[in-house]
Amino acid sequence: MIIELTSTLETFKPLKFKSGLNILVAERHESSGARETRNGTGKTSFIELVHYLLSDKRNPDDDFHKSEILGSEFCGEFSDRGWNFIVCKKSNPKTDDLKKDGKDITPKNLRKELALRWFGLSEEDSAPTYGPKFGALFSYFVRKERIGGFASAIMNSTVQQGWDSQVSLSYLLGFDWRLPQQLQIKKDQKKDADTLAKMIKSGYLTDGALDVNKMQARLDLLDTEIEAKRKEVASASVVDGYRRHEITANELTSRIRDLNEANLEDLDLVESIELALKEVEDASVADLKSMYEQVGIFFSDQVKKRFEQVDAFHKQVAKNRETHLKRERRNANERLANRKREINEHQVSLKDKLALLRSGMAIERLTLLQSDLNRLEAEQADLRQQLPRFRNVEEDRKRLGREINDLVDLIGQDVLEREGPRKAAVQIFAETSQFLYDEPGQLIIGKSSGVAGLSIETDIIGKKSGGKNHMQVFCFDWLLVEAAIKNDRFPGFLIHDSHIFDGVDGRQIGLALSLAKAKCDKLGVQYVVAMNSDDLQKIKNEEEVSGEAIFDPSDFIMDTRLSDEPNGGLFGIRF
Repeated sequence: MIIELTSTLETFKPLKFKSGLNILVAERHESSGARETRNGTGKTSFIELVHYLLSDKRNPDDDFHKSEILGSEFCGEFSDRGWNFIVCKKSNPKTDDLKKDGKDITPKNLRKELALRWFGLSEEDSAPTYGPKFGALFSYFVRKERIGGFASAIMNSTVQQGWDSQVSLSYLLGFDWRLPQQLQIKKDQKKDADTLAKMIKSGYLTDGALDVNKMQARLDLLDTEIEAKRKEVASASVVDGYRRHEITANELTSRIRDLNEANLEDLDLVESIELALKEVEDASVADLKSMYEQVGIFFSDQVKKRFEQVDAFHKQVAKNRETHLKRERRNANERLANRKREINEHQVSLKDKLALLRSGMAIERLTLLQSDLNRLEAEQADLRQQLPRFRNVEEDRKRLGREINDLVDLIGQDVLEREGPRKAAVQIFAETSQFLYDEPGQLIIGKSSGVAGLSIETDIIGKKSGGKNHMQVFCFDWLLVEAAIKNDRFPGFLIHDSHIFDGVDGRQIGLALSLAKAKCDKLGVQYVVAMNSDDLQKIKNEEEVSGEAIFDPSDFIMDTRLSDEPNGGLFGIRF
Protein backbone atom coordinates (compact mmCIF):
# COMPACT_ATOMS: atom_id res chain seq x y z
CA MET A 1 0.00 0.00 0.00
CA ILE A 2 0.94 3.65 -0.31
CA ILE A 3 1.60 5.31 3.04
CA GLU A 4 2.60 8.84 2.12
CA LEU A 5 3.68 11.08 -0.74
CA THR A 6 5.81 14.14 0.10
CA SER A 7 8.09 16.65 -1.60
CA THR A 8 10.72 19.28 -0.87
CA LEU A 9 8.62 21.63 -3.02
CA GLU A 10 7.28 24.05 -0.39
CA THR A 11 3.88 24.43 -2.02
CA PHE A 12 3.36 20.67 -2.47
CA LYS A 13 0.43 19.20 -0.53
CA PRO A 14 1.52 16.00 1.22
CA LEU A 15 -0.80 13.04 0.83
CA LYS A 16 -1.21 10.53 3.65
CA PHE A 17 -3.05 7.30 2.95
CA LYS A 18 -4.55 4.60 5.06
CA SER A 19 -5.48 1.04 4.33
CA GLY A 20 -8.69 0.34 2.48
CA LEU A 21 -10.65 3.02 0.64
CA ASN A 22 -9.06 6.47 0.16
CA ILE A 23 -10.92 9.27 -1.64
CA LEU A 24 -8.85 12.24 -2.82
CA VAL A 25 -11.35 15.05 -3.40
CA ALA A 26 -10.97 18.03 -5.71
CA GLU A 27 -13.27 20.81 -4.51
CA ARG A 28 -14.87 23.32 -6.83
CA HIS A 29 -14.47 26.85 -5.42
CA GLU A 30 -17.66 28.85 -5.16
CA SER A 31 -16.23 31.69 -7.25
CA SER A 32 -15.39 29.35 -10.13
CA GLY A 33 -17.33 29.91 -13.32
CA ALA A 34 -19.73 27.33 -14.65
CA ARG A 35 -17.32 26.44 -17.42
CA GLU A 36 -14.26 26.00 -15.20
CA THR A 37 -13.07 22.47 -14.46
CA ARG A 38 -10.85 20.78 -11.91
CA ASN A 39 -8.35 19.68 -14.55
CA GLY A 40 -5.61 21.75 -12.88
CA THR A 41 -6.23 20.55 -9.31
CA GLY A 42 -3.67 17.74 -9.41
CA LYS A 43 -5.80 14.59 -9.38
CA THR A 44 -4.09 13.34 -12.49
CA SER A 45 -0.74 14.67 -11.27
CA PHE A 46 -1.08 12.39 -8.25
CA ILE A 47 -1.18 9.36 -10.56
CA GLU A 48 1.63 10.75 -12.69
CA LEU A 49 3.70 11.14 -9.52
CA VAL A 50 3.26 7.48 -8.57
CA HIS A 51 4.42 6.45 -12.04
CA TYR A 52 7.27 8.97 -11.89
CA LEU A 53 8.59 7.44 -8.68
CA LEU A 54 8.18 3.76 -9.49
CA SER A 55 7.84 3.06 -13.18
CA ASP A 56 8.37 5.81 -15.70
CA LYS A 57 11.60 6.26 -17.58
CA ARG A 58 13.04 9.78 -17.65
CA ASN A 59 10.93 12.16 -19.73
CA PRO A 60 12.38 15.70 -19.90
CA ASP A 61 9.03 17.03 -21.17
CA ASP A 62 6.85 15.91 -18.22
CA ASP A 63 5.61 18.15 -15.39
CA PHE A 64 8.42 17.08 -13.07
CA HIS A 65 11.03 18.68 -15.33
CA LYS A 66 9.31 22.04 -15.75
CA SER A 67 11.32 25.01 -14.51
CA GLU A 68 8.96 25.65 -11.58
CA ILE A 69 9.54 22.13 -10.21
CA LEU A 70 12.99 21.21 -11.51
CA GLY A 71 15.32 20.39 -8.63
CA SER A 72 12.51 19.38 -6.25
CA GLU A 73 12.61 15.96 -4.64
CA PHE A 74 9.51 13.78 -4.39
CA CYS A 75 9.23 10.83 -2.05
CA GLY A 76 6.83 7.97 -1.64
CA GLU A 77 6.62 5.59 1.30
CA PHE A 78 5.20 2.15 0.56
CA SER A 79 4.39 -0.96 2.56
CA ASP A 80 4.01 -4.51 1.35
CA ARG A 81 3.24 -7.28 3.86
CA GLY A 82 5.45 -5.80 6.54
CA TRP A 83 8.13 -4.62 4.13
CA ASN A 84 8.34 -0.81 4.18
CA PHE A 85 10.52 1.24 1.87
CA ILE A 86 10.86 4.83 0.72
CA VAL A 87 11.58 5.89 -2.85
CA CYS A 88 12.78 9.44 -3.50
CA LYS A 89 13.39 10.99 -6.90
CA LYS A 90 14.83 14.40 -7.71
CA SER A 91 14.49 15.88 -11.18
CA ASN A 92 17.58 17.48 -12.68
CA PRO A 93 18.27 19.06 -16.08
CA LYS A 94 20.39 16.14 -17.30
CA THR A 95 19.73 13.16 -15.06
CA ASP A 96 17.40 12.36 -12.17
CA ASP A 97 18.58 11.24 -8.74
CA LEU A 98 16.78 8.11 -7.53
CA LYS A 99 17.15 6.66 -4.06
CA LYS A 100 15.57 3.75 -2.24
CA ASP A 101 15.79 3.93 1.56
CA GLY A 102 18.45 6.61 1.21
CA LYS A 103 20.68 4.64 -1.16
CA ASP A 104 21.22 5.34 -4.84
CA ILE A 105 19.48 2.94 -7.18
CA THR A 106 19.00 2.89 -10.94
CA PRO A 107 15.45 3.00 -12.31
CA LYS A 108 16.10 -0.36 -13.99
CA ASN A 109 17.14 -2.03 -10.74
CA LEU A 110 14.19 -0.49 -8.89
CA ARG A 111 11.76 -1.86 -11.47
CA LYS A 112 13.50 -5.23 -11.34
CA GLU A 113 13.19 -5.34 -7.55
CA LEU A 114 9.53 -4.27 -7.52
CA ALA A 115 8.69 -6.67 -10.36
CA LEU A 116 9.91 -9.59 -8.28
CA ARG A 117 8.44 -8.32 -5.00
CA TRP A 118 5.00 -7.26 -6.22
CA PHE A 119 4.41 -9.42 -9.27
CA GLY A 120 6.65 -12.42 -8.67
CA LEU A 121 8.23 -11.55 -12.01
CA SER A 122 11.81 -12.76 -12.25
CA GLU A 123 14.39 -11.27 -14.56
CA GLU A 124 14.56 -14.62 -16.31
CA ASP A 125 10.90 -14.29 -17.29
CA SER A 126 10.86 -10.59 -18.14
CA ALA A 127 14.14 -10.43 -20.05
CA PRO A 128 13.16 -12.43 -23.19
CA THR A 129 11.57 -10.69 -26.13
CA TYR A 130 7.83 -10.16 -25.61
CA GLY A 131 8.00 -11.32 -21.99
CA PRO A 132 5.86 -9.64 -19.29
CA LYS A 133 7.26 -6.29 -18.15
CA PHE A 134 6.88 -4.45 -14.85
CA GLY A 135 5.68 -1.23 -16.48
CA ALA A 136 2.88 -2.95 -18.40
CA LEU A 137 1.65 -4.91 -15.36
CA PHE A 138 1.82 -1.86 -13.08
CA SER A 139 -0.15 0.28 -15.57
CA TYR A 140 -3.21 -1.97 -15.17
CA PHE A 141 -3.41 -1.02 -11.49
CA VAL A 142 -2.48 2.65 -11.97
CA ARG A 143 -4.02 3.68 -15.30
CA LYS A 144 -3.09 6.97 -16.98
CA GLU A 145 -5.85 8.95 -18.61
CA ARG A 146 -3.24 10.96 -20.55
CA ILE A 147 -2.37 7.92 -22.68
CA GLY A 148 -5.90 6.52 -22.93
CA GLY A 149 -5.77 4.26 -19.89
CA PHE A 150 -9.57 4.27 -19.48
CA ALA A 151 -10.45 3.82 -23.16
CA SER A 152 -10.49 0.01 -22.98
CA ALA A 153 -10.74 -2.48 -20.17
CA ILE A 154 -8.21 -4.91 -21.63
CA MET A 155 -5.67 -2.28 -22.75
CA ASN A 156 -3.73 -0.16 -20.25
CA SER A 157 -3.31 2.57 -22.89
CA THR A 158 -4.17 3.31 -26.49
CA VAL A 159 -0.51 2.83 -27.46
CA GLN A 160 -0.19 -0.63 -25.92
CA GLN A 161 0.51 -3.41 -28.42
CA GLY A 162 -1.88 -6.33 -28.66
CA TRP A 163 0.79 -8.89 -27.77
CA ASP A 164 1.72 -6.86 -24.67
CA SER A 165 -1.89 -6.88 -23.46
CA GLN A 166 -2.21 -10.64 -24.07
CA VAL A 167 1.05 -11.47 -22.29
CA SER A 168 0.32 -9.16 -19.34
CA LEU A 169 -3.27 -10.29 -18.80
CA SER A 170 -2.33 -13.96 -19.20
CA TYR A 171 0.29 -13.45 -16.51
CA LEU A 172 -2.09 -11.66 -14.11
CA LEU A 173 -5.10 -13.94 -14.69
CA GLY A 174 -3.13 -17.19 -14.36
CA PHE A 175 -3.00 -18.39 -17.97
CA ASP A 176 0.10 -19.50 -19.84
CA TRP A 177 1.67 -16.19 -20.86
CA ARG A 178 4.38 -17.98 -22.84
CA LEU A 179 1.85 -18.96 -25.52
CA PRO A 180 1.04 -15.38 -26.65
CA GLN A 181 4.74 -14.59 -26.29
CA GLN A 182 5.69 -17.42 -28.66
CA LEU A 183 2.82 -16.45 -30.95
CA GLN A 184 4.26 -12.96 -31.40
CA ILE A 185 7.72 -14.39 -32.05
CA LYS A 186 6.29 -16.63 -34.78
CA LYS A 187 4.40 -13.67 -36.24
CA ASP A 188 7.67 -11.75 -36.47
CA GLN A 189 9.31 -14.69 -38.22
CA LYS A 190 6.37 -14.97 -40.61
CA LYS A 191 6.61 -11.24 -41.33
CA ASP A 192 10.31 -11.60 -42.14
CA ALA A 193 9.55 -14.51 -44.47
CA ASP A 194 6.82 -12.50 -46.18
CA THR A 195 9.18 -9.55 -46.60
CA LEU A 196 11.84 -11.82 -48.11
CA ALA A 197 9.33 -13.20 -50.60
CA LYS A 198 8.26 -9.68 -51.60
CA MET A 199 11.88 -8.77 -52.29
CA ILE A 200 12.04 -11.38 -55.03
CA LYS A 201 11.36 -10.17 -58.57
CA SER A 202 7.82 -10.61 -59.76
CA GLY A 203 9.15 -12.82 -62.57
CA TYR A 204 9.77 -15.52 -60.00
CA LEU A 205 6.20 -15.51 -58.71
CA THR A 206 3.38 -17.77 -59.91
CA ASP A 207 -0.14 -16.93 -58.75
CA GLY A 208 1.41 -14.73 -56.07
CA ALA A 209 3.57 -17.57 -54.69
CA LEU A 210 7.30 -17.93 -55.01
CA ASP A 211 8.26 -20.30 -57.86
CA VAL A 212 11.74 -21.64 -57.10
CA ASN A 213 11.69 -23.72 -60.31
CA LYS A 214 11.52 -20.50 -62.32
CA MET A 215 14.57 -19.23 -60.48
CA GLN A 216 16.48 -22.42 -61.23
CA ALA A 217 15.45 -22.30 -64.91
CA ARG A 218 16.66 -18.71 -65.13
CA LEU A 219 19.98 -19.69 -63.55
CA ASP A 220 20.42 -22.51 -66.07
CA LEU A 221 19.67 -20.19 -69.00
CA LEU A 222 22.11 -17.59 -67.73
CA ASP A 223 25.04 -19.96 -68.30
CA THR A 224 24.31 -20.00 -72.05
CA GLU A 225 23.60 -16.26 -72.26
CA ILE A 226 26.80 -15.35 -70.46
CA GLU A 227 28.96 -17.65 -72.61
CA ALA A 228 27.53 -16.13 -75.82
CA LYS A 229 27.99 -12.61 -74.52
CA ARG A 230 31.60 -13.33 -73.51
CA LYS A 231 32.39 -14.60 -77.04
CA GLU A 232 30.81 -11.51 -78.56
CA VAL A 233 32.91 -9.24 -76.37
CA ALA A 234 36.10 -11.23 -77.01
CA SER A 235 35.71 -11.18 -80.81
CA ALA A 236 34.72 -7.54 -81.03
CA SER A 237 37.09 -5.03 -82.63
CA VAL A 238 36.77 -1.30 -82.33
CA VAL A 239 36.84 0.75 -85.58
CA ASP A 240 38.79 3.98 -85.24
CA GLY A 241 36.48 6.89 -85.95
CA TYR A 242 33.46 4.55 -86.06
CA ARG A 243 31.00 7.34 -85.37
CA ARG A 244 32.49 9.51 -88.14
CA HIS A 245 32.21 6.67 -90.66
CA GLU A 246 28.70 5.95 -89.45
CA ILE A 247 27.68 9.59 -90.02
CA THR A 248 29.21 9.55 -93.54
CA ALA A 249 27.32 6.34 -94.40
CA ASN A 250 24.09 7.91 -93.19
CA GLU A 251 24.75 11.02 -95.29
CA LEU A 252 25.44 8.90 -98.40
CA THR A 253 22.27 6.91 -97.86
CA SER A 254 20.28 10.13 -97.50
CA ARG A 255 21.87 11.61 -100.67
CA ILE A 256 21.13 8.47 -102.73
CA ARG A 257 17.53 8.57 -101.52
CA ASP A 258 17.20 12.25 -102.57
CA LEU A 259 18.70 11.53 -106.03
CA ASN A 260 16.32 8.60 -106.58
CA GLU A 261 13.35 10.76 -105.62
CA ALA A 262 14.51 13.46 -108.12
CA ASN A 263 14.87 10.81 -110.84
CA LEU A 264 11.29 9.71 -110.29
CA GLU A 265 10.12 13.25 -110.86
CA ASP A 266 12.12 13.54 -114.15
CA LEU A 267 10.91 10.15 -115.39
CA ASP A 268 7.34 11.34 -114.86
CA LEU A 269 8.23 14.51 -116.80
CA VAL A 270 9.69 12.56 -119.76
CA GLU A 271 6.60 10.41 -119.93
CA SER A 272 4.38 13.50 -120.00
CA ILE A 273 6.51 15.03 -122.81
CA GLU A 274 6.25 11.86 -124.92
CA LEU A 275 2.44 12.04 -124.66
CA ALA A 276 2.45 15.73 -125.60
CA LEU A 277 4.66 15.08 -128.68
CA LYS A 278 2.28 12.40 -129.91
CA GLU A 279 -0.66 14.81 -129.60
CA VAL A 280 1.21 17.37 -131.73
CA GLU A 281 1.98 14.75 -134.36
CA ASP A 282 -1.64 13.53 -134.49
CA ALA A 283 -3.11 16.99 -135.14
CA SER A 284 -3.95 16.62 -139.01
CA VAL A 285 -4.62 19.27 -141.60
CA ALA A 286 -7.84 17.42 -142.57
CA ASP A 287 -9.29 18.13 -139.21
CA LEU A 288 -8.39 21.79 -139.57
CA LYS A 289 -9.91 21.93 -143.07
CA SER A 290 -13.12 20.31 -141.87
CA MET A 291 -13.40 22.80 -139.06
CA TYR A 292 -12.71 25.75 -141.40
CA GLU A 293 -15.45 24.68 -143.87
CA GLN A 294 -17.96 24.46 -141.03
CA VAL A 295 -17.07 27.97 -139.97
CA GLY A 296 -17.44 29.18 -143.53
CA ILE A 297 -20.95 27.77 -143.80
CA PHE A 298 -22.22 29.46 -140.72
CA PHE A 299 -20.16 32.66 -140.96
CA SER A 300 -19.59 33.07 -144.71
CA ASP A 301 -19.75 36.85 -144.62
CA GLN A 302 -17.31 37.19 -141.77
CA VAL A 303 -14.56 34.77 -142.82
CA LYS A 304 -11.89 36.87 -144.65
CA LYS A 305 -8.79 34.76 -144.50
CA ARG A 306 -8.08 32.00 -146.83
CA PHE A 307 -7.56 28.42 -145.73
CA GLU A 308 -3.90 28.49 -146.89
CA GLN A 309 -3.05 31.25 -144.42
CA VAL A 310 -4.59 29.37 -141.50
CA ASP A 311 -2.87 26.15 -142.50
CA ALA A 312 0.53 27.84 -142.52
CA PHE A 313 -0.04 29.39 -139.11
CA HIS A 314 -1.11 26.05 -137.61
CA LYS A 315 1.98 24.28 -138.89
CA GLN A 316 4.26 26.92 -137.39
CA VAL A 317 2.63 26.64 -133.95
CA ALA A 318 2.91 22.84 -133.95
CA LYS A 319 6.55 23.03 -134.95
CA ASN A 320 7.39 25.49 -132.19
CA ARG A 321 5.69 23.29 -129.53
CA GLU A 322 7.46 20.19 -130.80
CA THR A 323 10.82 21.94 -130.59
CA HIS A 324 10.13 23.07 -126.99
CA LEU A 325 9.02 19.63 -125.84
CA LYS A 326 12.02 17.90 -127.37
CA ARG A 327 14.34 20.35 -125.64
CA GLU A 328 12.67 19.67 -122.26
CA ARG A 329 12.93 15.92 -122.87
CA ARG A 330 16.63 16.21 -123.68
CA ASN A 331 17.29 18.22 -120.52
CA ALA A 332 15.40 15.70 -118.37
CA ASN A 333 17.34 12.78 -119.87
CA GLU A 334 20.63 14.57 -119.23
CA ARG A 335 19.67 15.10 -115.56
CA LEU A 336 18.73 11.41 -115.25
CA ALA A 337 22.08 10.35 -116.69
CA ASN A 338 24.02 12.69 -114.39
CA ARG A 339 22.14 11.48 -111.32
CA LYS A 340 22.71 7.85 -112.29
CA ARG A 341 26.46 8.44 -112.41
CA GLU A 342 26.33 10.23 -109.01
CA ILE A 343 24.23 7.45 -107.52
CA ASN A 344 26.70 4.83 -108.75
CA GLU A 345 29.58 6.78 -107.21
CA HIS A 346 27.75 7.17 -103.87
CA GLN A 347 26.80 3.47 -103.83
CA VAL A 348 30.42 2.48 -104.23
CA SER A 349 31.41 4.78 -101.34
CA LEU A 350 28.49 3.54 -99.21
CA LYS A 351 29.44 -0.07 -99.84
CA ASP A 352 32.98 0.61 -98.62
CA LYS A 353 31.69 2.42 -95.49
CA LEU A 354 29.22 -0.35 -94.62
CA ALA A 355 31.92 -2.98 -95.07
CA LEU A 356 34.13 -1.00 -92.71
CA LEU A 357 31.33 -0.62 -90.14
CA ARG A 358 30.48 -4.33 -90.32
CA SER A 359 34.11 -5.22 -89.64
CA GLY A 360 33.98 -3.76 -86.11
CA MET A 361 32.08 -1.54 -83.70
CA ALA A 362 32.22 1.71 -81.84
CA ILE A 363 33.86 1.85 -78.41
CA GLU A 364 30.43 2.83 -76.98
CA ARG A 365 28.92 -0.35 -78.40
CA LEU A 366 31.71 -2.45 -76.89
CA THR A 367 31.13 -0.71 -73.55
CA LEU A 368 27.43 -1.52 -73.78
CA LEU A 369 28.21 -5.17 -74.51
CA GLN A 370 30.53 -5.31 -71.52
CA SER A 371 27.84 -3.72 -69.36
CA ASP A 372 25.32 -6.34 -70.46
CA LEU A 373 27.83 -9.07 -69.63
CA ASN A 374 28.45 -7.60 -66.18
CA ARG A 375 24.70 -7.41 -65.51
CA LEU A 376 24.18 -11.05 -66.50
CA GLU A 377 27.11 -12.19 -64.38
CA ALA A 378 25.80 -10.22 -61.38
CA GLU A 379 22.34 -11.78 -61.80
CA GLN A 380 23.94 -15.22 -61.99
CA ALA A 381 26.01 -14.63 -58.84
CA ASP A 382 22.96 -13.30 -56.98
CA LEU A 383 20.84 -16.31 -57.93
CA ARG A 384 23.57 -18.74 -56.97
CA GLN A 385 23.87 -17.08 -53.58
CA GLN A 386 20.18 -16.56 -52.86
CA LEU A 387 18.62 -19.64 -54.40
CA PRO A 388 19.47 -21.91 -51.44
CA ARG A 389 17.74 -19.40 -49.11
CA PHE A 390 14.79 -18.81 -51.42
CA ARG A 391 14.30 -22.51 -52.12
CA ASN A 392 12.75 -23.01 -48.68
CA VAL A 393 11.17 -19.59 -48.10
CA GLU A 394 7.74 -20.62 -49.37
CA GLU A 395 7.82 -23.75 -47.26
CA ASP A 396 8.89 -21.61 -44.28
CA ARG A 397 5.92 -19.30 -44.80
CA LYS A 398 3.53 -22.25 -44.89
CA ARG A 399 5.18 -23.85 -41.85
CA LEU A 400 5.04 -20.61 -39.84
CA GLY A 401 1.41 -20.14 -40.83
CA ARG A 402 0.62 -23.60 -39.48
CA GLU A 403 2.60 -22.94 -36.28
CA ILE A 404 0.76 -19.65 -35.73
CA ASN A 405 -2.59 -21.38 -36.11
CA ASP A 406 -1.43 -24.14 -33.77
CA LEU A 407 -0.41 -21.58 -31.13
CA VAL A 408 -3.77 -19.84 -31.38
CA ASP A 409 -5.43 -23.24 -30.84
CA LEU A 410 -3.12 -23.89 -27.87
CA ILE A 411 -4.12 -20.54 -26.35
CA GLY A 412 -7.78 -21.54 -26.62
CA GLN A 413 -7.01 -24.98 -25.21
CA ASP A 414 -5.04 -23.45 -22.33
CA VAL A 415 -7.97 -21.22 -21.37
CA LEU A 416 -10.32 -24.23 -21.40
CA GLU A 417 -7.96 -26.43 -19.40
CA ARG A 418 -7.34 -23.77 -16.73
CA GLU A 419 -10.88 -23.99 -15.56
CA GLY A 420 -10.25 -22.47 -12.14
CA PRO A 421 -8.81 -19.12 -13.27
CA ARG A 422 -11.28 -18.89 -16.15
CA LYS A 423 -14.41 -19.53 -14.10
CA ALA A 424 -13.21 -17.29 -11.29
CA ALA A 425 -12.62 -14.41 -13.71
CA VAL A 426 -16.01 -14.83 -15.37
CA GLN A 427 -17.77 -15.04 -12.01
CA ILE A 428 -16.02 -12.05 -10.46
CA PHE A 429 -16.78 -9.83 -13.45
CA ALA A 430 -20.41 -10.96 -13.47
CA GLU A 431 -20.87 -10.29 -9.74
CA THR A 432 -19.15 -6.92 -9.85
CA SER A 433 -21.13 -5.65 -12.84
CA GLN A 434 -24.39 -7.03 -11.42
CA PHE A 435 -23.82 -5.09 -8.20
CA LEU A 436 -23.72 -1.90 -10.27
CA TYR A 437 -26.39 -2.59 -12.90
CA ASP A 438 -28.60 -5.32 -11.45
CA GLU A 439 -27.76 -7.65 -14.34
CA PRO A 440 -24.51 -9.60 -14.60
CA GLY A 441 -22.11 -8.63 -17.35
CA GLN A 442 -20.20 -11.11 -19.44
CA LEU A 443 -16.49 -11.74 -19.56
CA ILE A 444 -15.64 -13.84 -22.61
CA ILE A 445 -12.16 -15.43 -22.67
CA GLY A 446 -10.84 -17.70 -25.40
CA LYS A 447 -8.90 -17.81 -28.62
CA SER A 448 -9.48 -15.20 -31.29
CA SER A 449 -11.38 -15.97 -34.49
CA GLY A 450 -8.27 -15.08 -36.51
CA VAL A 451 -4.62 -15.23 -35.55
CA ALA A 452 -4.66 -12.43 -32.95
CA GLY A 453 -4.29 -14.96 -30.13
CA LEU A 454 -5.95 -14.50 -26.75
CA SER A 455 -9.34 -12.81 -26.95
CA ILE A 456 -10.86 -11.11 -23.89
CA GLU A 457 -14.14 -9.27 -24.29
CA THR A 458 -16.30 -7.52 -21.73
CA ASP A 459 -20.00 -6.93 -22.15
CA ILE A 460 -22.33 -5.17 -19.74
CA ILE A 461 -25.84 -3.88 -20.30
CA GLY A 462 -25.86 -0.58 -22.17
CA LYS A 463 -22.09 -0.38 -22.42
CA LYS A 464 -22.33 2.04 -25.39
CA SER A 465 -22.81 4.93 -22.98
CA GLY A 466 -19.63 6.68 -21.88
CA GLY A 467 -20.31 6.09 -18.19
CA LYS A 468 -20.88 2.36 -18.60
CA ASN A 469 -17.77 2.06 -20.71
CA HIS A 470 -15.79 3.41 -17.77
CA MET A 471 -17.63 1.11 -15.41
CA GLN A 472 -16.45 -1.79 -17.56
CA VAL A 473 -12.91 -0.70 -16.74
CA PHE A 474 -13.86 -0.45 -13.05
CA CYS A 475 -15.27 -4.00 -13.02
CA PHE A 476 -12.37 -5.44 -15.00
CA ASP A 477 -9.76 -3.81 -12.76
CA TRP A 478 -11.32 -5.30 -9.65
CA LEU A 479 -11.31 -8.64 -11.43
CA LEU A 480 -7.58 -8.18 -12.02
CA VAL A 481 -7.09 -7.32 -8.34
CA GLU A 482 -8.69 -10.58 -7.16
CA ALA A 483 -6.99 -12.72 -9.82
CA ALA A 484 -3.60 -11.13 -9.15
CA ILE A 485 -3.96 -11.69 -5.39
CA LYS A 486 -4.72 -15.38 -5.96
CA ASN A 487 -1.62 -15.65 -8.13
CA ASP A 488 0.48 -13.55 -5.72
CA ARG A 489 1.02 -10.91 -8.42
CA PHE A 490 -0.51 -7.76 -6.90
CA PRO A 491 1.25 -4.54 -5.77
CA GLY A 492 -1.20 -4.05 -2.89
CA PHE A 493 -3.12 -1.06 -4.28
CA LEU A 494 -5.41 -0.01 -7.10
CA ILE A 495 -5.63 3.64 -8.16
CA HIS A 496 -8.23 5.38 -10.33
CA ASP A 497 -8.55 9.05 -11.09
CA SER A 498 -11.83 10.93 -11.53
CA HIS A 499 -12.15 9.91 -15.19
CA ILE A 500 -13.37 6.51 -14.07
CA PHE A 501 -16.66 8.21 -13.12
CA ASP A 502 -17.04 10.44 -16.19
CA GLY A 503 -20.64 10.15 -17.42
CA VAL A 504 -21.67 7.89 -14.52
CA ASP A 505 -24.83 8.75 -12.58
CA GLY A 506 -24.93 9.22 -8.82
CA ARG A 507 -26.38 5.80 -8.02
CA GLN A 508 -23.63 3.90 -9.86
CA ILE A 509 -20.93 6.13 -8.33
CA GLY A 510 -22.21 5.37 -4.86
CA LEU A 511 -22.54 1.66 -5.60
CA ALA A 512 -19.04 1.58 -7.07
CA LEU A 513 -17.56 3.16 -3.94
CA SER A 514 -19.59 0.83 -1.75
CA LEU A 515 -18.33 -2.16 -3.72
CA ALA A 516 -14.74 -0.88 -3.55
CA LYS A 517 -15.06 -0.52 0.23
CA ALA A 518 -16.34 -4.08 0.55
CA LYS A 519 -13.59 -5.41 -1.72
CA CYS A 520 -10.92 -3.60 0.30
CA ASP A 521 -12.24 -5.09 3.53
CA LYS A 522 -12.54 -8.59 2.08
CA LEU A 523 -9.25 -8.70 0.24
CA GLY A 524 -7.16 -6.48 2.51
CA VAL A 525 -6.16 -4.12 -0.29
CA GLN A 526 -5.91 -0.37 -0.74
CA TYR A 527 -8.06 1.52 -3.23
CA VAL A 528 -7.29 5.18 -3.94
CA VAL A 529 -9.69 7.12 -6.11
CA ALA A 530 -9.42 10.80 -7.03
CA MET A 531 -12.84 12.41 -7.38
CA ASN A 532 -14.49 15.72 -8.10
CA SER A 533 -16.69 17.03 -5.32
CA ASP A 534 -19.51 17.23 -7.87
CA ASP A 535 -19.44 13.44 -8.23
CA LEU A 536 -19.84 13.00 -4.48
CA GLN A 537 -22.72 15.45 -4.58
CA LYS A 538 -24.37 13.28 -7.24
CA ILE A 539 -24.58 10.48 -4.67
CA LYS A 540 -26.37 12.75 -2.17
CA ASN A 541 -28.73 14.03 -4.82
CA GLU A 542 -29.61 10.46 -5.84
CA GLU A 543 -30.23 9.52 -2.22
CA GLU A 544 -32.54 12.49 -1.73
CA VAL A 545 -34.54 11.61 -4.84
CA SER A 546 -34.80 7.88 -4.10
CA GLY A 547 -35.04 8.17 -0.32
CA GLU A 548 -32.59 5.27 -0.15
CA ALA A 549 -29.13 5.34 1.39
CA ILE A 550 -26.48 4.39 -1.18
CA PHE A 551 -23.06 5.20 0.29
CA ASP A 552 -21.63 7.70 2.73
CA PRO A 553 -18.07 8.59 1.60
CA SER A 554 -17.29 11.02 4.43
CA ASP A 555 -15.22 8.55 6.49
CA PHE A 556 -12.96 7.79 3.55
CA ILE A 557 -12.18 11.28 2.29
CA MET A 558 -8.49 12.10 2.72
CA ASP A 559 -7.46 15.01 4.93
CA THR A 560 -5.72 16.74 2.05
CA ARG A 561 -8.21 18.28 -0.31
CA LEU A 562 -7.40 19.76 -3.66
CA SER A 563 -9.26 22.65 -5.29
CA ASP A 564 -9.41 24.73 -8.43
CA GLU A 565 -8.02 27.81 -6.67
CA PRO A 566 -4.66 29.08 -8.03
CA ASN A 567 -2.71 27.48 -5.18
CA GLY A 568 -5.16 24.68 -4.48
CA GLY A 569 -3.62 21.99 -6.72
CA LEU A 570 -1.31 19.19 -5.68
CA PHE A 571 1.84 21.18 -6.46
CA GLY A 572 0.38 24.42 -5.12
CA ILE A 573 1.34 26.24 -8.30
CA ARG A 574 0.06 26.47 -11.84
CA PHE A 575 2.34 25.91 -14.83
